[in-house]
Amino acid sequence: MKKAFTMLELVFVIVVIGILAALILPRTKTNPVQESAVDLLSKIRYTQHLALVDDKYGENSPGTTDWYEKRWQIIFNANKYSISTKDRSGTQKFAVNPSNRDSNLSNVNLNDKYNVTVVLGGTDCIGQNIISFDYLGRPMVGSLATGSPYSAGQLIQGTCNIVLSDGTESATISIAPETGYAKITF
Repeated sequence: MKKAFTMLELVFVIVVIGILAALILPRTKTNPVQESAVDLLSKIRYTQHLALVDDKYGENSPGTTDWYEKRWQIIFNANKYSISTKDRSGTQKFAVNPSNRDSNLSNVNLNDKYNVTVVLGGTDCIGQNIISFDYLGRPMVGSLATGSPYSAGQLIQGTCNIVLSDGTESATISIAPETGYAKITF
C-alpha cells in the first residue's frame, strides 16, 4: 500500500499558508519616519565612533593650537546633514559612507530619501546646527571655530533632541549629556 497525502490534507496546508501570509504581509509595510530615525541614529553613533577612534585631543603639530576644531561633527542644514572633520592642514574632510565606500556623507538629504523634516530641539540644541563629539565621546554643540577647546556652553548639559516628522508621525532622537548615549522614541 502506498502512503501519500490526501487532497484534504493538501488543501488544509495551503489554507494555513494563506492565513499566515495574510497576517505577515501587512507588517512588511515600511514606515519612512522610523526608517529615517534609525538611519540618522546610526549616523550619529558613527560620528561618535569616529571621534573616539580618531582622537584629535591635543594633536601635536608644530604651531597648531586649534586641534579642537578638527573634531568629528554632524552638521545639519535644514533636512540635510554632513559628517565631517578637518585634516591637519585645516581642509574639511567628509566621512566615508560605511554602507557605500565609494561615497561620502556630505549633504545627505533625509527629505529626498524618506520625505521627512528634521528639527533640532532640547535644552542645549535649540538654535544649533552642529553636534560634535570629543575624544571621550561627549556631545558638544555649536561651532568649533569659536572659543577654546571647552568653551562655556559647548558640552551639552541637557538632553539634545532631534525630531523627524512626515506631518502625521514623528520620531525623536535623544542624545544624553556626558555619555552621548542616543536613543529613539516613537
